[in-house]
Amino acid sequence: MRFTSLFLRRRAVLLGTSALLLSAPATLLAQEPTVLDPILIEGEEGQTQALEGSDEGVGATALDTDAIIIRGDGSGDANTALTTLPHVQSDKVSRSDPGSNVDDVLDLQPQELSISGGSLTENTILLNGVSINSVTGTTNPLGADELNRETNSPNYMATFGLHSQTQFVPSSLIDSAEVLDNNISAQYGGFQGGVVKYELKKPSPDQAEGSFTLNYGTSDWANYEIGTKDGQNPDDQPKPTWTKLEYAYDFNQPVGDRSALRFGFSRRSAEGTKAKLPQYVENEVENESRSDFYSLSYSHEFLNGDTVTLSGQYTDYDQEWTSNYIENLDVDVIEKSLSLDAKFEKSWDLLSFAGIDLRDTKLTFRAIHQDNETSNNSNSDTLYYWYGSYAPNSSGSRPPFYTDTFDAWCNADDTGATSVACRIGGLGDKTYSDKQNQIEALFEGEVWNGNFALGANITEVKANRTASDFVFYSVANRLTDTSSFDAYTCAEDDPSCYDDIYMNRRLVYDAYDVDIDAFAASAFAELEQTWGTVTLRAGLRADYNDVLDNLDLAPRLSATWKPSDDFKLAVGVNRYYSDSYLAYAIHDGIPRGQVQTRTHNTSTGEVGDWVDSTNNRPYSFTQSNLDTPYTDEFSLTALFRENWTGGTWRLTGLYREGKDQFAASEDSGSVDQTLSNDGWSKYKSVSLEYENNWEVNRGALDSLGLYLSGIWADRRVSSDTYYAEDEGSLYFIAYNDESYSSAEFNEITGNLDIPVRATVELRSAWQNERLKLGLGADITAGYDGVRNTDTTKTLVNDTYGSQSHEVYEDYKFDAVVAAYLTATLRLAELNTGAVDLNLKVSNLFNDIGNTTATDDNPWIEGRSFYIGTSVTW
Repeated sequence: MRFTSLFLRRRAVLLGTSALLLSAPATLLAQEPTVLDPILIEGEEGQTQALEGSDEGVGATALDTDAIIIRGDGSGDANTALTTLPHVQSDKVSRSDPGSNVDDVLDLQPQELSISGGSLTENTILLNGVSINSVTGTTNPLGADELNRETNSPNYMATFGLHSQTQFVPSSLIDSAEVLDNNISAQYGGFQGGVVKYELKKPSPDQAEGSFTLNYGTSDWANYEIGTKDGQNPDDQPKPTWTKLEYAYDFNQPVGDRSALRFGFSRRSAEGTKAKLPQYVENEVENESRSDFYSLSYSHEFLNGDTVTLSGQYTDYDQEWTSNYIENLDVDVIEKSLSLDAKFEKSWDLLSFAGIDLRDTKLTFRAIHQDNETSNNSNSDTLYYWYGSYAPNSSGSRPPFYTDTFDAWCNADDTGATSVACRIGGLGDKTYSDKQNQIEALFEGEVWNGNFALGANITEVKANRTASDFVFYSVANRLTDTSSFDAYTCAEDDPSCYDDIYMNRRLVYDAYDVDIDAFAASAFAELEQTWGTVTLRAGLRADYNDVLDNLDLAPRLSATWKPSDDFKLAVGVNRYYSDSYLAYAIHDGIPRGQVQTRTHNTSTGEVGDWVDSTNNRPYSFTQSNLDTPYTDEFSLTALFRENWTGGTWRLTGLYREGKDQFAASEDSGSVDQTLSNDGWSKYKSVSLEYENNWEVNRGALDSLGLYLSGIWADRRVSSDTYYAEDEGSLYFIAYNDESYSSAEFNEITGNLDIPVRATVELRSAWQNERLKLGLGADITAGYDGVRNTDTTKTLVNDTYGSQSHEVYEDYKFDAVVAAYLTATLRLAELNTGAVDLNLKVSNLFNDIGNTTATDDNPWIEGRSFYIGTSVTW
C-alpha cells in the first residue's frame, strides 16, 4: 500500500491539535487543582515497584507506564524501554554496521530482544496473557541482509520483515509490563530466553474515561555525525531525511453496572527520502511506513462474581522499501495479525477436594484464535541486469559498448569508456502465514501453607509459505562494431531482447506453496509452600508437539529464605525448553530454479529460443530423531532493604547452559541441510540493582524516585544460526592470522553481550505534579573487543580453501553514555482530566558511541527530540 501527502496531513494534525488546546473553553478548566495518581507507585512501606512489584518472584521486573515512557526511545516501540533492564539486550548491539539511514527510521517493527543470553527468537511474549510469538521463525536460511542494510541486489529468494512478534504493541496503550529473566514459573514455556508480559488497559464499569496522545519527530530535530574510521564520507551519502508521527486513542465505556467496553487505536507512521545510484534518472525516492494497532475488549461480571471477557487485537503493518541499486525495485513488507480470545473466570472462596481444603480458588477457561501473515509484495516478478554501457578490456578484445535503449530511466556513458549497469525489475511476491487455535485452562488458589496452580493448553497450527513465479535475467549479449550484422532479430513481444542487446541467460523459479500442520499440547503443576522463614516452589511442565514427536519434562525448583521483612535469599534450578519446532521445516522444498540459456545466429543476428541448461535441486531441510533444545539454569538472588536510604537492592547471579541446540550437521551443505542437536550455548552474569521512592513534599518537589542497575555478562554460542553457511553469502574473517567463517568467529568472540553495562533512572514530580521529569542514562564501560580494519588478506580456510578474508584486530572500546530526558508539563486541568505537553530527548549528550560506521552508512544518529501532547478525561 502506498500513501501520499503525509507531510501535509501531519502538519494539519499538529496545527489542529494546537488550535484545539488554545481554544479550550474556560468553563472546562477545573477551578481547583486535581490530585492525580502518584508518578511513583509504592506498595507497602518502603516497597519499590520495579523490583518487588511483581507476583512472579525475584526473577521478575515490573514497569509502570511512567517507566515505559522514560526508558523508551520516543519512537512508540514499547520494547525499547525493556532494553534498559540489566538482562535484556537489543538486537542492535550485534550489528557490524551501526550507521543510521532512512530505512532504519521507516522500520517501525519492535526491537528484537535477547533476554538472559537467549537468542532473539527464544522468548515468550504475552499480550493480556496470550502468546504473540511467531511460530514460523524469523531466520532466512539463505543469508539475506536486512533491507535496511541492503545497498546492492537483495536476495531474491528471501522473505523480508519476519519478526518474532505477531502483534506490534505501542507503548501509548500499555498499562504495565513485566520481564521475567530468571527463576521463571512452570506456568510459562516455549522459551530459552525470558518472558515478557504486556498488559493493556482493561474495561472498567466504574466510569467512562479515555485519552488521546500525539507525538512528532523529524530529522530537523536530530543530530547526525559521521562515524567512519577516518571521519570522512567518501560516497557523499546524504544525511537521513525523515519525519515520524504517532497518535493513539483509548476509550473506556461502561455498559450497565457490570459491563464495560474498551477500544484502543494507535498509528505510528514515518516517511523519508534517500538517494539512488547516480546513473538513474530518478536520483532519489520517497518511502513511507505505517504501523496500526487496534484493540477491542468487552468484560461482564455476573451476579455470582463470574466474569467473561472477549477481546481482540489486530496489527496492520506496511513498510515501503525501494532499492537504491535497481530501478523500480519496490518491496512492500506487510504484516497483518489478528488475535481473538474469549475468557471465562469463576472463583470460589472455599473448595474441598479429596479431603483437602482449597481457598480463594479461581478457574479460568480460554479459547484463542490467531491469524498471522507476513508478505513481501513487489512491483514485478521479473528482474533484468542490463548494461547501458560497457568498458573495453585492457587487451582490446572487448570493444566499448553503449546503448540509448534505457535512456528514459538510466544515464549510461555514451562513450562506452565506463561500465554502467541499468538494472530494473522486481522480486515477485512471497508470504508466510499461520493460523492457530488454542484452548487452555488454569486452576489456581491457596492450599495448606501456600499456593498451587494447575494448567493445560492444546494448540493446533496450520502454517504456510508461498511465492509467486519469478524470472531473473542476469547475462546479456551486446552488439558491437565487430558484429557481422546491424541488429539482433528478436521474437515479437520479447521484453528481454532489443536491437543492440539481449539477455542470454535467465533463472526461472516456479511458484511454490508449502503447508505444514502441527499439534502441540502442554500441562503444568506447581506448588508453593512456606514453613517459617523458608518458602519452596516446585513445578513440573510437560510439552509435546507432533513435529519433533518429543515429550519434554521441564522441572522448575526454587527455594527462598526470608529471615526478616528486609531480606530474602532465593536459589533456583530450572529447565526451559524451546518451541521452535516449525521454524526449520517451513523452509523444506524451496525450489532453486531452472537455468535457461540461448544464443544468436552469428551471421544473421537472429536470437534463438530458450533451452534448459541446469535444473537446480530444491533446498532440502530435514529433521528426524531430534531432541528438543533446552537450557538449564542456576540462579542465586539476594533482595534486601537497607535502613540508611530505605531503598531496595537486588543482587543476582545467573548461569545458563544451552544443550541439544539446533545446528546444521557436519555433512550439511548450502543446498542439502540436515538438522542436528550439535549446538550449545553458555551464559553467565552478575547484576546489581537499586530502587527507591521518596515522598518529599518539600518546596516545589513532590516526590523523587531512583533506579540503578549494573551487570557483567558473558555469552558464548556454537553458532548464531542453525542453518548451514551458504557459500554464496559466506564471508571469512582473519584474526591473529587465523581463518574463521563468520559463524566460527561468533563462537570464539561471543555476541549480544557487552561485559559491563549500567543504567541510571531518576524520576521527579514538581508543583503538585504539574511537572514530571525523568532523566536516565545507559552506560557501557570501556572493554576489550575486536573490530574490522577495513583491509583484506588471503588465507587458507580448513574447510573452504584459499579465500579472501576481512581482517579484524584487537581494539579497546571507550565507555559510552547514552542519556535521555523525558518531561511532562501540565498545560491545563479539566473537570475530568488534563492536557499535558510531552518532551522526549534521546542521546542527550550526543554521544555517537564507540563503534565504527561504514562508507555505505556513514551517519550515526546523536541527540534527537520528540514533542507531543496528551489529553485525558
